[in-house]
Amino acid sequence: MNRRDFLKTGAVAASAATMGGLAPGIVHAQENPGTITVGHLVGICMSPLFYADAMGLFKDEGLNVQLKWMPNPGDAITALASGAVQLIHNPFTNAYVAASKGAPVKIIAGSGAGGLVVIAQKATGLKTMADLKKRVGTDFTVGSQRVNTLELTFYRNLVNHGMKYDDFKMVWFTDHFAMAAAFQQGKIDLVTHVEPYSTMLVDKSAGLSLATNIDAWGKNAPDCVLTANADFYKKYPETTRRYLKAVLKADHAIKADTAKAVDVLDRGKYYKVDGPTLKAALPRQMPQVDLLDAAKGMEVAIADMVTLKYLTKVPDNVVDFTALKDVVRG
Repeated sequence: MNRRDFLKTGAVAASAATMGGLAPGIVHAQENPGTITVGHLVGICMSPLFYADAMGLFKDEGLNVQLKWMPNPGDAITALASGAVQLIHNPFTNAYVAASKGAPVKIIAGSGAGGLVVIAQKATGLKTMADLKKRVGTDFTVGSQRVNTLELTFYRNLVNHGMKYDDFKMVWFTDHFAMAAAFQQGKIDLVTHVEPYSTMLVDKSAGLSLATNIDAWGKNAPDCVLTANADFYKKYPETTRRYLKAVLKADHAIKADTAKAVDVLDRGKYYKVDGPTLKAALPRQMPQVDLLDAAKGMEVAIADMVTLKYLTKVPDNVVDFTALKDVVRG
């Protein structure tokens, strides 16, 4: 390349940086993050991630993103803290526990809202949480997972109706597929699950919905959030913003054309459910990447985590929306 061509190339790059950020192909040259590995579960709250992957929205932003399935939220947060993955879409509760132990993690955006459902076997005859009080002190079995939003949804709904864990036989699972299977096999009477599996348990396994995390934490209650390894977040701010742009585009696209989103996600086989179940479930847990005005939905659950002794106190500076504000407002 001669000097004139070099200067022309430099001018183009400078212009791209001036006009709304670096051009997609330049982000690697500037920050060189290489492959970004993103850990995930398989709830509907992962839809912005899956849609962005399926539609090439990360590539449009000049990013090489590789998805990595995690068996449970605990494994995901451990992988993030160790640097084995750089980002995760995971329940917000796990991030607070990890941060309280000194793990370098930051919640930087949302992922999905609502979608956590307390479900009873039809044979129990229960229709509401108030009905559940009739089973206090019996061998009524409840399945849940420690620490994550599934547990905290059930716990808050219990407390709101004057009940506690000791009133029932609690069965703790480490895998939500095993928990769903136990409900389907009639081994537990009640479970809290996430979309699309809550829809599957209601529509295909005769379950009855008693309450949701919206009942527990209010309108727009978050479920999973986007959590970053703090070192990655600090080292690659432009890369992080471009990732957020991609999932925000996915968020808007899913809300604008849910039928198309169902088709895209179904063809990608991101969920272990059939098309009709996915079609019914997606509108029940819409994306919520922009948490700037909805983060308060986490506060009740975090306070309950202190009560449950998962936290001795609420750790400081777990949430950092600096990059999100840049992208949303900027």
